Amino acid sequence: MANEPTPAADAPAPAKPKLPVLIGMVAVGLLVGGASGAVFIGPMVAKKMGKTTPIVAAAAADEEHGDAAADGEHAEEPAEEDHSKPAEGGAAEAAAVHLLENLVLNPAASGGARYLLLSVAIEVGNAKAAEDFKTRDAELRDIILTALGTKTVEDLTEITHRETFKTELQTAINARFGKKAVKSLYFPQFVVQ
Repeated sequence: MANEPTPAADAPAPAKPKLPVLIGMVAVGLLVGGASGAVFIGPMVAKKMGKTTPIVAAAAADEEHGDAAADGEHAEEPAEEDHSKPAEGGAAEAAAVHLLENLVLNPAASGGARYLLLSVAIEVGNAKAAEDFKTRDAELRDIILTALGTKTVEDLTEITHRETFKTELQTAINARFGKKAVKSLYFPQFVVQ
């Protein structure tokens, strides 16, 4: 009987989670969550609030200049430019773009059952117009909503009419803000529901 093993000796002891390992896992989770929030969520929230962060500014610059690598070209990164001096040869600066996002309107004769959700990007023709667009944003939105609010659902869903809408809006905005206030106009978002 002395050689018989006791049942308690053969069964392994229940494993306890080690406190340092658990603390380490929590710390890694917090670091990964915080870093991903700072890199991905933070810039999106800042952009919605109209704030500019280095990441948002870099993304906007990439969108503005296009991606040369996508064309199969390998371009060197340009050196940091000094914007305090005028460009050589008197070349004009890149035109500013005034963006009006998430405009919603009910098309004509829809009885409120349908709506148009759109964003309008206006390439500004001059510095005065750029400042006017910022200070008179509500007036600019009203011009766009009034002009497009007269269109029916059939007009708005016909893609061939979009260029006509752009020309009409450009004419209406230039009439209110001065000739050549709008260089060109784009619809980055145009959804009829």
